[in-house]
Amino acid sequence: MDLQQEHREFWEKGYLVVRNVFTGEEMQIVKQVILDHEHMNRVSDALKQKIETGKRPSFESIFVWNDTARDDVFAKVTRRAAIFDRLEHFFDDRIYVYHNKITLKYPGVVGFRYHQDYAYWYDMGCLYPDMATVMIAVDPANRSNGCLKMLTGSHKLGRINHVFDDGVSDSGVNPERLEQISKSLEEEYFELERGDIVIFHCNTLHGSDDNTSDQSRIALLGCYNTRHNNPYRSPNGHPYYQLQQRVSDRITADDAKRLPDFDMSFT
Repeated sequence: MDLQQEHREFWEKGYLVVRNVFTGEEMQIVKQVILDHEHMNRVSDALKQKIETGKRPSFESIFVWNDTARDDVFAKVTRRAAIFDRLEHFFDDRIYVYHNKITLKYPGVVGFRYHQDYAYWYDMGCLYPDMATVMIAVDPANRSNGCLKMLTGSHKLGRINHVFDDGVSDSGVNPERLEQISKSLEEEYFELERGDIVIFHCNTLHGSDDNTSDQSRIALLGCYNTRHNNPYRSPNGHPYYQLQQRVSDRITADDAKRLPDFDMSFT
């Protein structure tokens, strides 16, 4: 990989696509863990019931946890050396997994309005927008199943005020400002194969459309912070800076037996 070229692309566009970071076999192991997990299935069932009543609980389609530093199957994915090496080069600092998330985007599940991750992390005690998210395609992603979309270069706008509806289950960038932004920035859709990743800056405007297909669009998201941006508080239990080991080993069937502590919180 040409880190210098990728560095330029990341800071110019606010994102970087890297193909084939994981194999299809690795992603199938991860997907089966998700499909077999009772808690995630309960969350998915409750989400579908709300959608059937006409609600759009976008953020409730995200399953979040804070146990990121051990050797469970998900941590082995989000701490892959190919991700850590790039992020530490981009931000010129050590990085760590701030929390992990899974998008339970099954058929019929609603998408997300355009938003910035830092709009939320700012209120969680992170002083600088020196943070990023990596979306890892567990399922293929395309326009019909509600793939990720972004506004190219929008990270250069800085943090933008968001409008919150129904708590935080459906929120996004102020619509009036978004209308003006959309006139000058190109919208990009990210159609991915299993194992592809998209790395994007915490201020890059991103969202997704509804999944109108009969195919799931499950993804694993690693959220990353930098050492110098150690939060001064952590109301959501996301971890403070901790040295985390890179992982080079491939995901195997044995890894499926190791799960994180989904109830783990930090004070």
